[in-house]
Amino acid sequence: MKKVYKRNFKRNDKKNLILFGYKEHREKPGKELEITEIPKPHMRWNPAREEWVTYSAGRKNRTFFPPKKYCPLCPGANLNFPTEIPFSNFEVAVFPNRWASFNLNSKDIELEIIKTNASKGECEVVVYSSKHESTLAEMPVSRIELLINVWSDRYKELLKNKNVKYVLPFENRGKECGVTLHHPHGQIYAYSFIPPIIKQEIKAFKKENFILKMMGQLEEKYYTYQNEHFIAAVPPFAKYAYEIWIIPKRQIPGPWKLNINEVKSFAKTIQKVVKGYDTYLNKKCPYIMGLHAAPDLKDESFHFHVEFYPPLRHGDKPKVLAGSESMAGVFIMDVLPEDTAAELRKFMK
Repeated sequence: MKKVYKRNFKRNDKKNLILFGYKEHREKPGKELEITEIPKPHMRWNPAREEWVTYSAGRKNRTFFPPKKYCPLCPGANLNFPTEIPFSNFEVAVFPNRWASFNLNSKDIELEIIKTNASKGECEVVVYSSKHESTLAEMPVSRIELLINVWSDRYKELLKNKNVKYVLPFENRGKECGVTLHHPHGQIYAYSFIPPIIKQEIKAFKKENFILKMMGQLEEKYYTYQNEHFIAAVPPFAKYAYEIWIIPKRQIPGPWKLNINEVKSFAKTIQKVVKGYDTYLNKKCPYIMGLHAAPDLKDESFHFHVEFYPPLRHGDKPKVLAGSESMAGVFIMDVLPEDTAAELRKFMK
């Protein structure tokens, strides 16, 4: 694998902009963005569902669909105004989210009626490319390999903080999923607690590795694409018509445990899935994508996987979380997972 260089650039707000690439980045910065007020999020406890809800009022002021020439994720030195990245070029960039839902400066508030807490943690933005129109379906596989290395780096760095209990890299793609910037990017949330869904998965994997238990059926009936080290499959219990899990064929807790050949296989699988979605719909497919890894770098029971949720019912018909899904948490499906797996398989060869 190519050597990956990492440059830590100290911004004018004293926070790090991290540049990752196969080439060493030495360019001098251009004009930087003005320093913005640090968000002050907090959490409130929902006693009915026993879960935290985060409130970050400053998020309503975040950038909303600017024209391309004013994109805050493009290389700023090429434009007539400053952006988050004050250079003329880069490969992958990571920096703190200006409208963070979690930050280490968060403070608790007092409410007599319910339990509250400071919304401690980190929120990072991961910009996949300097090219405004690029996507995971179109960029070279080597760039996705670099992105996998970036994810692994952030897991290891963020989990060093004693206040961080779980790290979640994710991507929202398309207006249907709440995206406010078109430039190819994802995010990383570092929580001060284990999120409810992950807590359930940890419990399930400690009981048994259900992924390895059903791997034979996945490889035979539910796969959409597979290679030596990874499989992309519609899980037999899918909640969305075109839900896909990307799964390593051996148990590992997270991407930091992948060897060189597995990173290549993982990158190729990601591209096959996203390109297949786009080809099937004949447009850029909206989706929510998240990496589900163990909360501990040395965990031996959790089976790392990536989940894709296109918010679609069938074809390009939108999937709305209506009465049963929203009020009872019970999903109603119109199509069978084995049928959509066979359908998508044709487009992910």
